[in-house]
Order: sequence, then structure tokens, then C-alpha cells
Amino acid sequence: MAEKNTKEKIFDVSIDLFSQNGYDGVSIRQIAGEVGIKESSIYNHYSSKESILESILNYYINEMLKEEAPIMQSEENLDVDFDQFYKEGSDRFISKLSEEKMMKITRIFLVESYHNEKIKNFVKEAIIGYAIDGWEDLFELMKEKNFIRRDADINQLAESFYYYGLFLLYEHFIINYPEDDETFLKDFERRTTAHMKLLFNSVKIDMEENDDEKDDDNDDESPNEGHIRLEKEKDYSKVENLVRDAFWNVYRPGAYEHYIVHNLRKDSSFIKDLAYVIEKDDEIIGHINYSIGRLNLFKENRYGVDIKLNEGSGKATVLGPIAIDSKHQGHGYGSKIIRYTLNLAQKMNIPFVFVIGDEDYYHRFGFESASKYNFFLEGTDIDEENPFFMIKIFEKTFKNLDYDKGIFSNPEVFDVDEKKVDEFDERFEYKEKKVQEGQLDI
Repeated sequence: MAEKNTKEKIFDVSIDLFSQNGYDGVSIRQIAGEVGIKESSIYNHYSSKESILESILNYYINEMLKEEAPIMQSEENLDVDFDQFYKEGSDRFISKLSEEKMMKITRIFLVESYHNEKIKNFVKEAIIGYAIDGWEDLFELMKEKNFIRRDADINQLAESFYYYGLFLLYEHFIINYPEDDETFLKDFERRTTAHMKLLFNSVKIDMEENDDEKDDDNDDESPNEGHIRLEKEKDYSKVENLVRDAFWNVYRPGAYEHYIVHNLRKDSSFIKDLAYVIEKDDEIIGHINYSIGRLNLFKENRYGVDIKLNEGSGKATVLGPIAIDSKHQGHGYGSKIIRYTLNLAQKMNIPFVFVIGDEDYYHRFGFESASKYNFFLEGTDIDEENPFFMIKIFEKTFKNLDYDKGIFSNPEVFDVDEKKVDEFDERFEYKEKKVQEGQLDI
């Protein structure tokens, strides 16, 4: 790491001293002494102590805005579940706050806001005002999208969401100071998340009830929005063609997902009540499947030995394959059919759903890394993070599960013979298999 220049040293020393002794309790002479330079040398870099403070506050804002948080792009980010939307913003804020320099600056402006007019205005405008405006815009948008009730007070919601976290910061930096920062941040995340859920649940519109109403009135649904319905036997050939085209040469030369879909329908693992298609202008443009895999649960005995709890009889639901026609990808049809069927899965009292795929995509639906819950995919290293293996928890039915570790295996129908796939492919129009960038190394 490059050695700091004199201006950077002045900046860092000032942050340390201001956070420990307060702005008024620190002199230019003291700063110069800590840096190891003459007092007059300070003015080669900063015109006054106030200009140092101004530089510190600007640094804080620039760091916080360096990457756009989800709330700053509400229109683009509200397609995720609100819990996940909030978590992404919270994680980003806590990540920034956990930096030692940012923690010290936070204490400076919170403590000094009581008597320093410049800092008081900074807190009112740049810290509180900016955030409240952002939350108000967010909740207004959520009203328009029918996520929250029309009678919800936008300003009160915004203030309630934001002021609780601000209070916890004041409590930590003023009332409980000095307190371990790492412990505080973990507690801050837990308490603000619980507060968020309490407030949001008080105004949210029940999405499952909305889905029921839409389903009852599905004939009036605009064809451009996509019509979701159960798969029928007459759809089988169209669906298999759709799945084949969507996966062709994506993960490997050719594809075998359409062969899995074909075989699933005859397999005991198939969940027929969750096999749905989405149509546009009376043409099937998307399809989704769910099936039952094997989940072996283990609990460690007092000797440290893993004891299998269910002797292979455990079951768990897995999402996939899912496919959207290539011409209609990127327009939200995949998100729509996933949300719809996950709501149905929850109504069916399924405790959780696994998926194997792109973590950035599935996070928006509330999926998390399965290893967080000590669930692992058969054949993978349990000592390493496997972000592509994810789980969505439906908490009401999940909380009573007692285990230490779980190993999940896909249904046997997912294990395919390439020769049989090639034979099956003879039913379809010829497509050239190609090796291309981004395919799995298999």
C-alpha cells in the first residue's frame, strides 16, 4: 500500500481526534502535532479547521453514494420481494458503516449535531432529509404498484422506517459509547430488519389474495401481460420444444432439459399441481416445473458423529427446469411465473424450495444460499460456499425442523444418458450443437 501523503495524514488524524475529543476540543496545533508537521504546514493543504471538517463530511457522502443503493433505483429494483429489496440496501449500508473511518465520521456528525450549526444542517439535509425523500418516493411507487394499501400515510411510513435506525446509531455512538462496533452492527441489522417487517406487514397488500383474484378474473387479463395457467397434456410437445430452444447450447453443446421435462411427467417426483405455462397472444412463451428430491437430514451425537435422521425417506421440493422463449426473455415473464408458483407452493404448506441457478437472479424472489441453513447439494464440498445452490424458506412450516445438516439430491430423473437424449432429439427439428463461451465445464 502506498504511503499516505501529508494531506491524507491530516485528514485521517483529524477524523481520529474529532471522533474522540469533539470538533471544538481539537486545535490545529494538536492536529499538526499528531501528524508530525509544523502548525503552519496545515494551511498548505487546508485553509482552516472548518475546511478539514467540510472535507470529512463530503468524503462521507461520496462514499455512501459511490454505489447506487436499491432505494435510489426503486423503479428498477422493486421487481424483487420487498424483504430482499430491503436486505440489499441494508447490507450495503452496514458494509459501508463497518469501515472504521466511516464509523468515526458517523460519531462525529451525530455528537456534533447538538451544538455545531454546520453539522446540524448537514445532518438535517444530507443525512435525514435525503433519506426521508427517498423512502417517500419508494412508498409512493409501492402504492402505484399495489404493494401497500392506498390509505397508508407515506410521510409517516418513511419517517418510521428511517428514524428507528437513526435512533439506534445515536444510542450506540452517544449513550453506549464506547461499545464494540462489530457487535453493534450485528444487533443493528437484526433490530432494523425486525422493525421493517413489523411496519411493512401493517400496510402491505396480501399478494397471495391478489393472485387468487387475478386467477379468478384471468379471462380479462391483457394478453401482453401474460396469462398463467396449469400445463395440459395438449401442451406437452410445445413445451418440450420451448424448453429445448431456450436451453440449446447455453450450458453445454445441445441441451437435455427438454428430455428431463418429458420424463418428469411420468415420474413419481413430479408435482403436477405446480407445472404451469405462461401464454401471450394464445402462444405458450414460458414453462415451469417443480419436483420432489431426496433430503437426508443429520444430527450430530455427543461423540461428534453425524446420525442420519430419516434413512433416505426425507423429501424436499426443487424448482426447475424453467424456460422462457428467447424472444420474450428480459420482459418479466420469468419473474411472474416464478412468483405465482412460489405463492402456490406456500399455500400447499411446502416448507421450503431449493433451486440450482444464478444467485443474482434468484435472490430477487427471496432465495438465499442453502449453506446458510446447513443444506448442501449432494456431491459438493460442504466446507465451501456453493452460491448456486439456494433455498427459499416459508417460515411458518420451516421453524420446527430439527437437524444439524442436510444433503439434498435431485430426483433420479435429472440424471440423463446422453445417448438417450440424442435418440429423443430425433423427434425435433435439427439444431447444430456448438461449443461456446460460458458453457459449463463438463
